[in-house]
Amino acid sequence: MAETYIQMFQETFYPEIFAVTAENTIRKFAVHKEQIAEDWKRTLRQYMEQLAQKQKEGQAAPVREMNLSFLFTSMGKKPVFRVDSYPEGGRAFSESILTCRVRADWMVSELEEFGEALLAKAREEKLQRYIRAAEAEALKLRATRSLLYYFALRFKYMVPEILDMRSLAKLEKAQTFTLQMGEYMDWQKTIYAVLPQVDIFHCDRKTDLRFRNFPAIYYEKKEFADLNISQSKFLDCTFTESSLVNTRMDDCTFDGCLFENVRLKDMQMAGCLFIRCTFRKTVFENVVFVKDGTEEEEPDYFEPAEFYECTFTDSSFAHCKLERCFVTDCEANGLELSDCRADGSGFAEMNHIVWKRDREAQDEIL
Repeated sequence: MAETYIQMFQETFYPEIFAVTAENTIRKFAVHKEQIAEDWKRTLRQYMEQLAQKQKEGQAAPVREMNLSFLFTSMGKKPVFRVDSYPEGGRAFSESILTCRVRADWMVSELEEFGEALLAKAREEKLQRYIRAAEAEALKLRATRSLLYYFALRFKYMVPEILDMRSLAKLEKAQTFTLQMGEYMDWQKTIYAVLPQVDIFHCDRKTDLRFRNFPAIYYEKKEFADLNISQSKFLDCTFTESSLVNTRMDDCTFDGCLFENVRLKDMQMAGCLFIRCTFRKTVFENVVFVKDGTEEEEPDYFEPAEFYECTFTDSSFAHCKLERCFVTDCEANGLELSDCRADGSGFAEMNHIVWKRDREAQDEIL
């Protein structure tokens, strides 16, 4: 319960006003997304070319981490992100090798209106004695942090649009390289990484399995259980006579993979990308393919899962969340969906799918 008028205002009126600001900011971002991505790509390309040249001349060490950090000190002037690269040891123990800036006016374009809305609400509620310009400025900083966190989560999907892979390939990188986005000299969210290959079943339990590449690996009679393999890539892998249980694989990419006699149960697979995959006698049970992130202890942003040119044979989905999932050029020959939420997904438009409810399934058994 609020102890002061300021706390009461923050708890009662701030959330609704911020929600409008966030919605307007995200809508404007969507309209200008291509131009924003182009600005980032052009700036980062030039930045990485300069960095590679410094390395070539022996003036810079291999890069361990690259930070895309919003500068709160730039608010009210020309809002910018600051780009920094650090050698082994990272920002905690090293100075930045090279710095540049990227415009960020798109992220704070609604803040003036937000501040005015706060003060107008304070007058309407006869709270102007307590909610003055200084309090409004403090809440603008809070709103900016929330927007920054949202976009740091969303930018993981924009990496192909903002990062020139040829320029990145020219960089000398440490054994572990991460691209992060967040607040300058504060929290950072990893949106891209290049990490050494690791064997899921022959590594220390403390090994971070996220952002890994798994090329052409044959998994037979394996059990993936209680793991976090999010944002990893499986290329031309085979899963057969195996099970995946209670494992996080959000934002994973499966390209050219075969799943045969596989059971996936209690899985988190939001944002997954399935490309030219084959599913034979595969069962998905209680798998989450789409979520808005608000259910998480640490809110995250996820796109719906996508299926491209996949084939489903004698397979099934049961109690799965499939709303808004993209399904393009996929074929089904014996695919059953039982008690699944699939509104607005491509599965709703596919032919040769058997739709069942739990009651129908029980009636068949009886």
